[in-house]
Amino acid sequence: MLDAAGVEQVQRWWRRWPDANVGIVTGAVSGLVVLDVDPRHGGEESLAALEAEHGALPRTVESLTGGGGQHLYFRHPGASVPSRPIAPGLDLKGDGGLVVSPPSGHVSGRAYAWESGCAPGDVPIANLPEWLQLMAHGPSSATGSDTASRLMPVRTTSERAEFAELWAQVGIRLRAGDQTYLCPFHDDHHPSLHIDAEGCRFYCFGCGRGGGSGRLRRLVDAPVRPNATDDEATGLSPPELATVVTLSGADEVRVVGDAIHQDVLLDLTGGRRHYGGVRMETVAHLVPEPSNADDPAAVAVTIDGRSVGYLSRSDAARYRQEIAAAIERSGEAGCRATIVGGWEREHGDIGYFGVRLRLGPHGWKTS
Repeated sequence: MLDAAGVEQVQRWWRRWPDANVGIVTGAVSGLVVLDVDPRHGGEESLAALEAEHGALPRTVESLTGGGGQHLYFRHPGASVPSRPIAPGLDLKGDGGLVVSPPSGHVSGRAYAWESGCAPGDVPIANLPEWLQLMAHGPSSATGSDTASRLMPVRTTSERAEFAELWAQVGIRLRAGDQTYLCPFHDDHHPSLHIDAEGCRFYCFGCGRGGGSGRLRRLVDAPVRPNATDDEATGLSPPELATVVTLSGADEVRVVGDAIHQDVLLDLTGGRRHYGGVRMETVAHLVPEPSNADDPAAVAVTIDGRSVGYLSRSDAARYRQEIAAAIERSGEAGCRATIVGGWEREHGDIGYFGVRLRLGPHGWKTS
């Protein structure tokens, strides 16, 4: 049995290592059991499936990990709770375990942080659900793709309706399939939230939040959403992006020079996708560069304030008047844009990202 360090001992450690991370010993010694959800290994899908079978986890103290996962803190039941993996991407940290806690840093550069409204003192630590305690003593189902497949249930119509209603409460109207949206749970300036409406799953590449209906319900029920302002809380999806579009049209215009901005596009989309790749709807801005020494007529294309390429010379000439009129009228020339490509398949088959704009021969908005 580990001996708990006293206040004086911890203070001595802190004076000696002021930049150290913070670790919490789990189990009976601290009275805590922590469920570690790792989205990189299917933790969100596993948890969504288990909650569909056993019911949603209770609201409790919760932290966001530096690696993009989450730690859910529960009260130790007194009886033995071994530390072990219980499903793909799910580890139960009980007796003999250890978790890193906020405000520790992570090799990714992202810090551990308490979920808004779920920090210690904001919400009581919930009792460990009985089914989780039983899983800690049962046979492990943490490996194998067959097991992972068995964990994923087919969603019913009512489950999908409930999932859609939860998103509606934060201002997002779901569209069919796996789509991207502006995330209402952080200061999101380009769509980084992916929602699978059929599978009832979501993941945000911006803030790292993700999971199923149970996880979403805890976020929706939180008293304050992190960093949300009145404007950001609307959860704007592509149909609402028209409010910042000052140039419209149905013609597809390809951005040139996007090949040298692959790192920016990778960051904007949150990473490559398997098979078909990315198709992310967003807004691009067209910025004339009269001081460009190589081409004073050049028009740069930016997304979220970051350069992703240029209009071709012929397109820059074609839309010059419309762009100038939009800037004169609204202060900016914004249009609908789609980031495409960026697939990663077997045998090293990797696709480049590209940017497509929606413009027209008379592409200014009149209303």
